Amino acid sequence: MSQHAARLRVLLLRCACCSLSLGGLVACGSSSSAYGDAPGTSGAQIRWEFWAAGTTPYTMLVLADDTQAGAGVRDALTDAFDDWDADVARHSCPVPADPAVWHPIDRSVVFVHPSSPGALAYSSPAQDPALRLQTQQTFGPERTRWMDAVRAAINAQPAPANAAFQALAALKNAESLLDGSRAPESTAESDVLNALPAPRSFMTMLALATEDASPGDASQYPPDPQHELLSAVLPAAEARDQADCSEHGVPTTTRYQAYSESSQAWPCENPEFFPLLWPACATRCLPQPLAIDAGVAQCRATANALGTEPCPAELGWLDPLDAHGQRTPRVTGTGTNATRVCEIRQLEGAALASCVNRLDCADCEPGWCATEVPELLPQDACEAGSSYPPFRFVLGAAQARSAQVTIVCNEASE
Repeated sequence: MSQHAARLRVLLLRCACCSLSLGGLVACGSSSSAYGDAPGTSGAQIRWEFWAAGTTPYTMLVLADDTQAGAGVRDALTDAFDDWDADVARHSCPVPADPAVWHPIDRSVVFVHPSSPGALAYSSPAQDPALRLQTQQTFGPERTRWMDAVRAAINAQPAPANAAFQALAALKNAESLLDGSRAPESTAESDVLNALPAPRSFMTMLALATEDASPGDASQYPPDPQHELLSAVLPAAEARDQADCSEHGVPTTTRYQAYSESSQAWPCENPEFFPLLWPACATRCLPQPLAIDAGVAQCRATANALGTEPCPAELGWLDPLDAHGQRTPRVTGTGTNATRVCEIRQLEGAALASCVNRLDCADCEPGWCATEVPELLPQDACEAGSSYPPFRFVLGAAQARSAQVTIVCNEASE
């Protein structure tokens, strides 16, 4: 969840030398603006847009069955966490894996153990800092350490003998703590809050195989409509042959009825704990190759970020060129509509050569190039006569700040 993941919007426009405007965006032309936002040309151009996004911290609040009867649903939950990022990569606008492109993430998980009292009720980054994943990639050693911590936390507090399974009470208690509607009642609860990033936005997940035994009537624990319930796997009301979890509408046990509208009835096969949050999208291919000279593409990439913060040069964002060829700060609009305009640098020298030719991008610096690395250009994704987009933004250049990025390129001469 990005992170959860960045939303990507791509628009391809092509025309001959003209002054065509679509949706307020000039698609091509033979002259540049005063700030040099587009390369000069006397031929056709391609305009490519996408949304760059930084990291937004978020938290998963997971109510996990800690009874002996819940072993199966805990195993299924563990598998779901293990597969989560790979599933997102396969289904959400898949692109070739690039080790030099960042996919920044700041994800925390808080597990609630319904049968455990006091400090033992939580497994969170306060108890194990590895339950907060802060990294530039959703794969690699950091992700492995996080998954090890998740696996341990899911099974951290087995239910004590004869303990009451107070799932609904534990959920209400945890949600009210995280949303700030009640103050921490112990040092352990304060520690949980202090270990989580701000703002404390969270999504809730239920993974239960046991009927609730909270002290009050179930009506005392209604779902809070302000809290997003990502998924709910709840015990079936009656014993049945194990079916696929996608069979919705199967009644759950009495006390979970308020949560059962879109729940999956356990036991079942293939529970979906992480529904896909973004639709799949098709690859957009270039209708013509770009004009490139010795690895340098005749393109300019411009980012428009809300606010007036300086362009982050350490991630390859520079002030744009003015009419005199000087890099000059540029802000459009005023007040809450003020927008900082930055140019994302096209790499040069050894960094450019590495970006263009090497998958590992060993000599790269933050910025972009029109790559020729075969592994990053799956031509079978494009129809004959078109080509896979070669734009490669490396080492955080596409994640420096939330912004609309526009790339305008000259087409190669026929």
